[in-house]
Amino acid sequence: MVANSKTDQETQDDKGAFSLRERLTAWWEGYDLLETPAEPAPAAEPEATPVHYEPPKQRWETSRVTLVQKVWGEGFASPGDRNHILTMVQIFGLDPAMTVLDLGAGLGGAARIMCEKFGVWVTGFEVDEALAEAGMALSVKYGMGEKAPVHTFDPATFEHKQGSVDCVFSKEFLFTVADKRKFLKAVENLMKPKGQFLFIDFMLAKRHLRSPTLETWTENEPLRPHPWALEDYQEALGELRLDIRVAEDVTKAFRAMVIKGWADYTDSAGPGSVGMESAPTLVDEVELWTRRIQAIDSGDLKVCRIHAFKKDSGLMMSNW
Repeated sequence: MVANSKTDQETQDDKGAFSLRERLTAWWEGYDLLETPAEPAPAAEPEATPVHYEPPKQRWETSRVTLVQKVWGEGFASPGDRNHILTMVQIFGLDPAMTVLDLGAGLGGAARIMCEKFGVWVTGFEVDEALAEAGMALSVKYGMGEKAPVHTFDPATFEHKQGSVDCVFSKEFLFTVADKRKFLKAVENLMKPKGQFLFIDFMLAKRHLRSPTLETWTENEPLRPHPWALEDYQEALGELRLDIRVAEDVTKAFRAMVIKGWADYTDSAGPGSVGMESAPTLVDEVELWTRRIQAIDSGDLKVCRIHAFKKDSGLMMSNW
């Protein structure tokens, strides 16, 4: 759909070009913008160009790493700022004697927040090598290279020392794991008795659901999704020694975080703030989250939170 010329004229800036906010809004809503040519500026005397020194970027400081932190906050590649993470993990009751794993750690923001706030040792594992490298570099930068490292890993071959971890945390990651039963068994194995498992993830509205919107979403994700419904997780965790204490739909709150993140970004990014080299990254990221929101708005995809405890060996729940 093409926006009418009156609206186009009213929303253009003084130079005849649309701002980043207007372009992202048009992209999100699915209509085109028509630009009017700018009036040629009168010739002016050339001015001296100020010289600005910028330190060379590190290898891990890619356009995507830079962009996602502008949208979601420093140290994050997905929705959820410091307050959100602290609200989520308060259920753990963390103290310095505890150890935590962060599965799907992204840039390690959540791991560093837990380490800084509670003094715990947090090991992050991330599938994306570029994000893992950047996350590790950020942990080193902030003096947490040993207490909050971020490593690359393969979920298909994931193993960790048995019975060594107090808490396992994961945010929007499990939907990418193909063999979930095997992976969940590995997670249960590494947890101490009475250890805790907290995760938030994209889930199907009902088992074995298929739809054109879901197909569009799954076919265009960076990692091929293998989503489960909430009932699938409840069944699989029940077969392990994991007792579910919380299972709730948090779709509405998650969607609000996504919309706010992009709104804040467009408010802060002025015209010309995205260079030619970064424009494709911006388009890809906008498309990624547009498809996710469309799947959520269709009602086929939800975002749910699960908190579970590992049962003591040989003890029934009635003996707790």
